[in-house]
Amino acid sequence: MKQFFERENLIPRIVTLLVACGLWLYVMSEQNPVVERDFVVKLQQRNVAENMIVLNAPDMVKVRVSGQRSVVGGVTDKEVIAYIDCSGRDAGQQYLPVQTEFAEGQVVEVNPNNIYVYLDTIREKTMPVETVVIGLPANDYALSKQEVQPETVTVRGAGHRLDALVKVVAPVDVSEKQRDFELQSHLVAISDTGAEMHDLVIEPAEASIKATLVRQMITAEVPVLVSTTGTLADGKTLVKAEAEPAKVTILAEPSVAHTVVALHTKEVDLSSMRSDSTADVELELPPRVLCNVKTVKVKLVTEE
Repeated sequence: MKQFFERENLIPRIVTLLVACGLWLYVMSEQNPVVERDFVVKLQQRNVAENMIVLNAPDMVKVRVSGQRSVVGGVTDKEVIAYIDCSGRDAGQQYLPVQTEFAEGQVVEVNPNNIYVYLDTIREKTMPVETVVIGLPANDYALSKQEVQPETVTVRGAGHRLDALVKVVAPVDVSEKQRDFELQSHLVAISDTGAEMHDLVIEPAEASIKATLVRQMITAEVPVLVSTTGTLADGKTLVKAEAEPAKVTILAEPSVAHTVVALHTKEVDLSSMRSDSTADVELELPPRVLCNVKTVKVKLVTEE
């Protein structure tokens, strides 16, 4: 190099060096040009106070970077960083710039480049656990009792969201159940509008449910029909056969009770009758049906 810069032929040699550098830059720009590339990256939240939470911030932002094609082509989204800095910010709405880091080139554009977020204090609230029954058990069964453990839980989240919390529920699916059962139910926070509040943290997140089922019984009022057999003697005709009471109350499982339209008495033999008569007669009860009376008074009226 010392000889190169000697006075003899100095200017031509400098010109030659500059031309060589220019040619090298030209070739490099043609073979490895500057290119742009878009990345969708997770938006980080930095310097958030321990008792604060950031709301309404987007999960992802779009970042456009530029650099030599040989470099940018091998970049992954983990090397492009976007974040908001919450240091020194108070609770309430804040307008924050989206800041970036990219060591392999330049950041050309960020979308969005500024965002509105809401900073809120984190609070806790103790709530009782309520059960919500889903579906219907098998025919003739009803849910009798539910035991929930734990009975209360701690709900944690943004203060203004806790203010809207009205209950914590444990869904219990009883569809087609016909015996006692146990299950683990995922707890759900419900707002004053009836919406689920997925942004709140419930601890513990599940509750143990023990459910007791019983056979269901219903009552129904049905008429009493008098059953007779044989014929009247001496040419008499039966004018009226009535029961007292005319209606009785039955008790049965729903599937059975709905099939009973009337109860019949045991058959009364007309062949032995010589005149009007009144007698106590037993009722004929279908299987699995109970009645509030066992007998009714039957009155038979005849005429010549």
